[in-house]
Amino acid sequence: MKMMERILRLDTVDSTNNVLKNLAEQGAEEGQIVVAEEQSAGKGRRGRSFSSPKGKGIYFSYLLRPEELDASVSTLTPRAAVAVARTIQKVCGICPQIKWVNDLVIHGKKVCGILTEMTMEEGKIRHVILGIGINVNQEAEDFPEELAEIATSLSIEVGRTFSREQLIEELVKELDAMWVGEETMDAEYLEEYQRRCVTIGKDVCVISGSSRRKARAIQVNEDYSLQVEYEEGERENLNSGEVSVRGVEGYV
Repeated sequence: MKMMERILRLDTVDSTNNVLKNLAEQGAEEGQIVVAEEQSAGKGRRGRSFSSPKGKGIYFSYLLRPEELDASVSTLTPRAAVAVARTIQKVCGICPQIKWVNDLVIHGKKVCGILTEMTMEEGKIRHVILGIGINVNQEAEDFPEELAEIATSLSIEVGRTFSREQLIEELVKELDAMWVGEETMDAEYLEEYQRRCVTIGKDVCVISGSSRRKARAIQVNEDYSLQVEYEEGERENLNSGEVSVRGVEGYV
């Protein structure tokens, strides 16, 4: 399918991931994309919401139908973060960093979040939906009070507005290249992720359920897990599905 034929454009939805999940269950092909002007219930990791004011950001979901649960699936979120970072840098001329594991930040504030949702049946993958939300042309007053200190937009950081259509077009190209690319490209994504990861070297708080422990982020491993060292000297490799990491002195 041509790019424009793949994109279903909607006005207001609860969540583009929810819409695309329904389409997937109805037989939508891999590569189907849903883009909305506004989300009434945008979703983030670990049940959090994602602020989605109308006409200001990119609210985007991309359908994948992998044949098996392998490294291409388990590393999808961090590789997508690299694809989004490349898109923003190419179109906007600013270099985003990545907060492990799925947020893009500029000057320490969140500009993009990524949520990957997988549906399985009888041990087999039915589909994977990659949800991406980018703050493009929001102004400071567009963010709710609880996000004012931790969120930003491309417009705020660069000082001008951007074409959301141009960003979407470039993003689709980057995601297509990421998904169908040769295995030899995997090392490139890992190296770039490690280079962009702002979490490395920071004092962080590791959150797992009700448990909170202070640690220092040491490195991102080959499987994109995060190695941390706790105050007692113990080291652990963290999986993104099990824990959340916050900066001790701020968002990052």
